[in-house]
Amino acid sequence: MRYLFVVFTALFCTFSFAQDSKLAENYMDQGEYNKALKIYQKIYDKNKRNPRAVFALIEVYQQLERYSSVDSIIDIAQKSTPRKEQFYIERGYNATLQGKDSIATNYYQKAIHVIDSLPQLTYQIAYRFEKRNELEEAILSYEKGMALNDKLNYNYQLAKLYGEQGDLEKMFDTNVTLIEQNAVYRSRAQAIFAQYVTDDADNEGNKLLRKVLLLRLRENPDPIYNQLLSWLFVQQKDFKKAFIQEKAIYKREESNMDNLRDLVITAIDENDLEAAKDILDYMIEETQSLSTKYIAQSLKIKLRANAATAQEFESIKLDYENLLTTYGRDKETFRLQLDYADFLAFKTNEPQTASDLLIALEKTNLSKFQKADVKILLADILVLQEQFNRALIFYSQVQNDLPNDLRAQESQFKVARTSYYQGDFPWSLTQLKVLRSAASKLIANDAMELSLTIADHSVEDTTFVALKAFAKAELKQYQNKRSEAITLYDQLLLDHKGDPIEDEALLKQAQLYEIDGKFEKARDNYQLIIDNYSDGILADDAIYRLGLLYQEHLENPLKAKELFEKIIFSHADSIHFVDARRRYRRLRGDENDKAF
Repeated sequence: MRYLFVVFTALFCTFSFAQDSKLAENYMDQGEYNKALKIYQKIYDKNKRNPRAVFALIEVYQQLERYSSVDSIIDIAQKSTPRKEQFYIERGYNATLQGKDSIATNYYQKAIHVIDSLPQLTYQIAYRFEKRNELEEAILSYEKGMALNDKLNYNYQLAKLYGEQGDLEKMFDTNVTLIEQNAVYRSRAQAIFAQYVTDDADNEGNKLLRKVLLLRLRENPDPIYNQLLSWLFVQQKDFKKAFIQEKAIYKREESNMDNLRDLVITAIDENDLEAAKDILDYMIEETQSLSTKYIAQSLKIKLRANAATAQEFESIKLDYENLLTTYGRDKETFRLQLDYADFLAFKTNEPQTASDLLIALEKTNLSKFQKADVKILLADILVLQEQFNRALIFYSQVQNDLPNDLRAQESQFKVARTSYYQGDFPWSLTQLKVLRSAASKLIANDAMELSLTIADHSVEDTTFVALKAFAKAELKQYQNKRSEAITLYDQLLLDHKGDPIEDEALLKQAQLYEIDGKFEKARDNYQLIIDNYSDGILADDAIYRLGLLYQEHLENPLKAKELFEKIIFSHADSIHFVDARRRYRRLRGDENDKAF
């Protein structure tokens, strides 16, 4: 019973101590130091040997600038404990608060000198320096302890302190050491690096991390350094350099191509199609895995199809057929068949052939998600054929079958877009407002873009005359009736010259010219937007697309470089900023075949 009483009393005292401390801390946070002092004094009086009570009382006295009281408490504490070193730090800090820096330095040196004979006290001493924000002394303590005893490892604490001090090179270097000691730490280190690394290769943090990794890689060709360099280059959205690192890892380990596959998907998402093509070519050439080759070939032909001009359609169609002959027309090639159907319907203008392919695909053993994908594309093709009511039925079925899936939101957007094509702008706008907060960023952005098109061009024109003409031209563009769409845009530009919709019509028409290989006409449209709508929201799109045109089709890299530079310096908030900067650097000659 007496034992239970002792335990109960100890637990009660601990609980009471914690409650009182919490209350005092709240007073400290509110700046009510005298109230905090009363509580801390009571705690201290009950147990003057408790370090927490001593340090808490010291802190509140320092806030009240009662420095002599602090010295008195330290005198008492040092007499009652054999471990005096941590109180050297408190005396030093107390002197610092009074502007007595030379006295403080002496005390700090005494504390650090303790480590010479007692390296096992390194953490306690360094930690007290950290608490008093004396970072240099904390670093010196940790470094000295590790030098004296190679079993001590304070690299984690040092990395954190180097970062707080702004010594990024040491911070990076120490974190890399931690990764070497434990590979599991890599993800945590990368999260720390992300605070100092940006998408700009010229950023100081980027340059220092690259320097640290390259120095280590030259001394020891360990794949971990290639992995970290690849991560860095991905942050910079420099996928060609990341590819060089991943290629080096693959050659050394020859395990699988998962990292290369992830990299190519990221490159595609970031619109670096040049790098994506290089990676896919390498995967196709090097892999021994049939499934990996299939994935790479499927992605490559999709990229070609998306960027193709009319002259390339037959060649791409033949390549699709060859791939399906090689890999079969069943569930295993679902995505390839879906992409091919999309290409047939929206590029080569063969909607019936595409529908037949999809109907045959639907008869295979598909999951409910795959069936939804087929229905969405079938509905898209029905819109292409202006069978709007049938299309709306398919879209609605997807929403009912998968109400909590992103496909439901995609279908809802396409319902809104179909209403837009039909000229029912108020209903379309009602649907789009719901989708502005869609879980998918892509759907949300598409919804926002279309809703702005409707809203911006119906404020002054309540009869929607110009908007109806624009929507009609867009439908023809969607239907891949390029010549009809171009004619409708021409008529719109003639009938509504000076209308706010003009720049959008010029941009859409230019895209059609590009597909038809009429690059000079596309160039003229983009230039008209730049000349006449330099303050408009499409100015950066026109500048960027004109830059691409000069780089990829008009063979004028100098002009392309000028335009990408204009994006960098005049449109830093553009969604094209990162790719424009990447292309600008390549054209400037920053990129080469070297890894670094």
